[in-house]
Amino acid sequence: MAGETSGSREREGGIMRARAGLAMALAFGIAILGAGLLVPRSGRAGLTSTDEALRLLELAEERYAEVQDYTAILLARERVAGALTPEQAILLKFGRPFSVYMRWMDGPSQGREGIFVAGSWDDRFLVQEKQGVARFITAAISPRHPRVFQFGRHPVTDVGIGRLLQIIGEDARRAARNGVLTVLDRGVQSVASRPVQVVEGILPADPSVGYYCHRVVLSFDFESRLPIRAVIYDWSDQLVEEYTYTQLRLNPGLTTRDFDPENPEYGFSRLRIPLPG
Repeated sequence: MAGETSGSREREGGIMRARAGLAMALAFGIAILGAGLLVPRSGRAGLTSTDEALRLLELAEERYAEVQDYTAILLARERVAGALTPEQAILLKFGRPFSVYMRWMDGPSQGREGIFVAGSWDDRFLVQEKQGVARFITAAISPRHPRVFQFGRHPVTDVGIGRLLQIIGEDARRAARNGVLTVLDRGVQSVASRPVQVVEGILPADPSVGYYCHRVVLSFDFESRLPIRAVIYDWSDQLVEEYTYTQLRLNPGLTTRDFDPENPEYGFSRLRIPLPG
């Protein structure tokens, strides 16, 4: 009798676990459908249609058109002077038409701040260091100043999800028209505890053709539809860039104060010196 009771309990426990698993699966499926994303029909890693990948990009662009501003913690690694930099965490604020505030949160650049507002300060990037003599001044530099490329591969005007979509979208559509785009479905994965659809795009391994890279792996967030992770490889299939947007908040209502070096929450010096170059 005791054995029968124990067996009954085990069966009931198994049924409850199965129901819970089914409920979780249904909830996850509903989240995917609600996001409106096109999950490739293959259901496994493998070749998927170019049209599906382009539709993912189109959905991301449509969603991004609704975004006026956002904040995020950007995790970034780049290959500079032949070596991968350590991953850096950067507090990022972005507003339209093009305003950026950045604060490096760890690593050798910890404490550095930067602000760029298109059309302001003679279109210069304001940079404030926290170490050495440089901490006493705010440097006003060209977005393409050689100093910028000592620490990264891009000018500040390339920062953000919108620019990422523009670069990848233009290359993907051109490659699709030319019949040289290969798309691989890498399935549903997780980025920063968020479900994402991962898609890999492969372009010709020839830099003279004019594409930005040879391979790019994009992770599209189910909820926002936006690419929150991009991993980029050059023509020798070497990792050159890796960007992950975590703690992404869309349309939080940023104001001009968020992009003002006089903001008391920031540490910019009142002594501002333009640097040649």
